[in-house]
Amino acid sequence: MLLGNLVVLLVCLWSPDVSRAYVFQASRPEEGDNASPHTKVISEWVSTSGSCKGRCFELKVTDPPGCRCDNLCKTYYSCCSDFDEHCLKTEGGFECRPDRCGEERNENHACHCSEDCLERGDCCSNYKSVCKGETSWVDGDCEEIKSAECPAGFIRPPLIMLSLDGFRASYLKKGKSVIPNIHKLRTCGTSSPYMRPVYPSKTFPNLYTLATGLYPESHGIVGNTMHDPVFNATFSLRTREKLNHRWWGGQPIWITAEKQGVKAGTFFWPWVIPFERRVLTILSWLHLPDDERPYVYAIHSEQPDTFGHRLGPLSSELDNPLREIDNIIGQMMNGLKQMNLHRCVNVIIVGDHGMEEAHCDRIEFLNSYPLKIEEITLIPGSLGRIRPRDPKSSSYDPKVVVANLTCKMPTQHFKPYLKQHLPKRLHYANNRRIEDVHLLMERKWQIARKTPEKPRTRCGFFGDHGFDNKITSMRTIFIGHGPSFKFQKSVPEFENIELYNVMCDLLGLKPAPNNGTHGSLNDMLKEPVFHPTRPEEVTPPSPASDSDNKVTNDLGCSCDDENRVEEIIEAFSPAADGNYNYNTTHLPFGRPAVMFNTVYSLLHHVEFISGYSRELAMPLWTSYTLSRQDDMTAVPEASPTVKCVQVDPRVSPDHSQSCSGYSQNSQLTHGFLFPPVFSTSAASRYDASLITNTVPMYPAFKRIWTHLQETAAEAVRRGKQQHQRPRRTCL
Repeated sequence: MLLGNLVVLLVCLWSPDVSRAYVFQASRPEEGDNASPHTKVISEWVSTSGSCKGRCFELKVTDPPGCRCDNLCKTYYSCCSDFDEHCLKTEGGFECRPDRCGEERNENHACHCSEDCLERGDCCSNYKSVCKGETSWVDGDCEEIKSAECPAGFIRPPLIMLSLDGFRASYLKKGKSVIPNIHKLRTCGTSSPYMRPVYPSKTFPNLYTLATGLYPESHGIVGNTMHDPVFNATFSLRTREKLNHRWWGGQPIWITAEKQGVKAGTFFWPWVIPFERRVLTILSWLHLPDDERPYVYAIHSEQPDTFGHRLGPLSSELDNPLREIDNIIGQMMNGLKQMNLHRCVNVIIVGDHGMEEAHCDRIEFLNSYPLKIEEITLIPGSLGRIRPRDPKSSSYDPKVVVANLTCKMPTQHFKPYLKQHLPKRLHYANNRRIEDVHLLMERKWQIARKTPEKPRTRCGFFGDHGFDNKITSMRTIFIGHGPSFKFQKSVPEFENIELYNVMCDLLGLKPAPNNGTHGSLNDMLKEPVFHPTRPEEVTPPSPASDSDNKVTNDLGCSCDDENRVEEIIEAFSPAADGNYNYNTTHLPFGRPAVMFNTVYSLLHHVEFISGYSRELAMPLWTSYTLSRQDDMTAVPEASPTVKCVQVDPRVSPDHSQSCSGYSQNSQLTHGFLFPPVFSTSAASRYDASLITNTVPMYPAFKRIWTHLQETAAEAVRRGKQQHQRPRRTCL
């Protein structure tokens, strides 16, 4: 997100009776900004005459009129007057150097390298490695942590989640020369090639999705800026309205923890507090007595997002801010090792979204289209959302707006949608804060309302995000390290809605309802605590009972192979032991369970397997696996049999469809569930041409179906699939 004078986000405040989530912004509220009656924004007069000495970043919140020393006092202008003096010290830096070892204690220093710092618990995190000759965390070997090794008094492994704003997945390729600490965490722990953000790939929606496991349409934070027609209010980064609880739906992890008696530390710090200070504070909280110590912590870094916007994601100058972030992560890991907690604490490092190239020369302007732009309000940028300027307008019609923006320019760089017509994979329609008209932007392009009156002399940005979350540049990172994660494990990519359940499992919490699939990421955990149960199958497959049928052509089917009766029967004769070896190829996840009363049997083929219903005379499901191959060339069809459909000798005519039935119905045709284009042998092509591999389709749908199959086949031939992908087609 763009960070001028504003920043981020969600904090958990602990008092005997309340836990709160807030968003921070550095500038003062705009004039005339009145809080609604529902707001929890603190407006009482607060004295600043107290002191923060010995109280810096305390976990409790002091009620007005007392002044505060917690993380949010800057948000509410309620800090004690000496907060900066005592709590934001930077003198001496945040690390020990050889010349500082054994120094006299200086209370103005941010952290200490004196002989008594270990006893007092305020050493710089690299004190032991620099001053006592111990190996720093990053220089040590990868060690498999068999089980959590926690000091006495720890009732569970603490969890630290560190989120890096705008950390594009491809930044990981920079390796240990730029990001050695992140590289080691990834190498020694559990990671995925990338993690997919939710749409829109903006900061606020994704951070709150990480915290709740909900899609934005479900938790309500549908953008960094949004308007609620019922509240008649606008949420944005620059106003105090974002502090109003009414915007925030769902149950974030810190509330889940609080409700189940687990203390949480601060979530997502304001930018005015240096990142190094945030890390040192987390480490100091781990020193707290057993009855005060939180077990779930989170830190948010505004980098590398700021420099990604300013420089662009491909700039070599981005290496320096990445090194700085990595060094601070190293400070955290050194601090954990120094406290003997590096085999106790679980650490999760994530990004909220990626970063794409952008430039002022790649902006579309709505006044170039046949719209009355004076009558609309646009939320601009890497996605466009349009609503009427006058909410009571009788002339505004979303359908007309979409029509006037559809295919109007030969080089148009966006596609307009009514929100209910957006791709369902985006999960971005079911919320009143999502405008009726949505512009899905092409990568690298932005939308604005009106062409500037004066031409730009310079462009202030070279990167942006918010685009379709399937775009590779929007991908971000996931790394898990600690006693609960598997050692040197790589898991497939996943969507960030899944992490809430994982965090709950790590903390021993019962998750609140969410959009994730609990247990879907069990493979990354050494000892998963949740094991999904499957419903008991209603109808198992029956033995094939039509095997004695003779091949007949009474179904109106015709092929060149129709006279190869003995060869056809031999092809479908069971093996000597009566079994087929299909479990590891065609059904890698097991056979689909049929959850209703019916009669069906399994039909085995060279490259697929079907669950065939005699009652319906067609497959209930067909399953097959497409393997990545350097040369996946389909067997060519002979021109006389392009539309060939074969009779299946295993199924009687009474339980089979008929080719003549299709030929007599001009409104209906057949389609193949296992497409012949996927066949890699002559035997497989024969299997694919069987009438038991067909289902009825309308011609219009068949065109879509055929296009889908051909596109998938082409993708596999090009080697785009990184893993074997089981495909299952259901009726």
